[in-house]
Amino acid sequence: MANILVVDDELTSIAIIKKVVEDFGHRVTTVSNGNEALAKLKEYKYDIMITDFNMPGMNGIELTKQALEIEPEFIVIVITAYATIKMAVEAMRIGAFDYLTKPISKDELLLSISRGLERLSLLHENILLKQKLATISPDVDEDYPTVSNEVKMIINEAKKIAKSDSTVLITGENGTGKEVLAKLIHKHSDRSHQQFVVLNCAAIPSQLLESELFGHVRGAFTGAIKDHKGYFEIADNGTIFLDEIGEIDTMMQVKLLRVLQEKEFSKVGDTRKQTTNVRIIAATNQDIRQLISEGKFREDLYYRLNVFEFHLPSLRERPEDIEFYFEKFLTDFCKLHHKPVPKIDKAFKDAIISYSWPGNIRELKNVAERVSILYEGNRVTIDLLPNNVLSKLKEKKFSEDYAENKEAVIREFEINFIKKHLRIHKGNVNETAKAINFHPVSLRQKIAKLGIDPREFKY
Repeated sequence: MANILVVDDELTSIAIIKKVVEDFGHRVTTVSNGNEALAKLKEYKYDIMITDFNMPGMNGIELTKQALEIEPEFIVIVITAYATIKMAVEAMRIGAFDYLTKPISKDELLLSISRGLERLSLLHENILLKQKLATISPDVDEDYPTVSNEVKMIINEAKKIAKSDSTVLITGENGTGKEVLAKLIHKHSDRSHQQFVVLNCAAIPSQLLESELFGHVRGAFTGAIKDHKGYFEIADNGTIFLDEIGEIDTMMQVKLLRVLQEKEFSKVGDTRKQTTNVRIIAATNQDIRQLISEGKFREDLYYRLNVFEFHLPSLRERPEDIEFYFEKFLTDFCKLHHKPVPKIDKAFKDAIISYSWPGNIRELKNVAERVSILYEGNRVTIDLLPNNVLSKLKEKKFSEDYAENKEAVIREFEINFIKKHLRIHKGNVNETAKAINFHPVSLRQKIAKLGIDPREFKY
């Protein structure tokens, strides 16, 4: 059963289409013009839109364009009494699925709807398959590479707790390697032969997150045309990595807390409970304690998640890793591009160590890839750095130079200022102090410190 929107300004035509489609078992909503149709599309999710071509105000072609902008995964069937090749081609070009001419036969209409739903089903299955393939990573053989003693301690502790089934919370800025650490924990656990599934909570709309996590049954909501497995079912006996956990809303936090406490869940639209033996590793780049104080994150869920908590320091907090990672990435990319590994100039090394790397390891890897492509000869020079990195380094150097020269600038100003007023008052310190609103004793101390001799201004 599909949700179908019918758009036509002719009441007789609407009535005929509505009866045919409803008799076949679908739900039908009818409107008489394009603006009403767009309003409905913004309010509800439909599977198919059947629209007349010639309508006052907005024709079927313009409606199709705007409708597909609102709902790209959408089947549009255009109907018109004026059959021309040009109109048919235009309708299909902008994304219409099919093109029928009036008077339409019942069989022709139902066949077009069935074919449209079949395509919609294949499209949804393809999207879900891509999501699963993107989130299930087989590459968990490499440990977290680092020369930082602080990070090495984190890795050693992570390996120790890997054998347990306790939940883990990993915090740190974007690009610090939180997912890599999660994979390491899974690799060293007794679940290593099972699935390691990654879900970025920030990348999925909150209204769809429950279905992605727990799954749904057919008919649970509009578009639920078949049963769907959620990540907790896919990763059963394995590990699920919930990235950006701080982004989920409070209602979903309650449901996630129940899974952690009871080890069970229900699919959307289903009253039956399913048990799960999933280990949860969560991660966030936000300050969870701050979110708790603002009422945006449940404190009880936080304590359930952070049985073990690891904070990965940013790259600027472990500068020893900067050169190590750059050389590693550069070597990898040079091998990929079949180029010899070049020597790195000292000026280049000094520059990358001085840069703050707001994107952390991910940003550094991108720069290494850029350099591996652009370098010529056998040297990596500072001019190969991206302009945004070079400009930030120039700003930093200016700030450092200014800080170094600040005292000299202030000293020179004070000397010139005091000499000017001593000259006006012919070397009289008391009169000068009064004029510049200084205590005479303080001024004499300042004059002595600056090496000024008031006597040279008496004449």
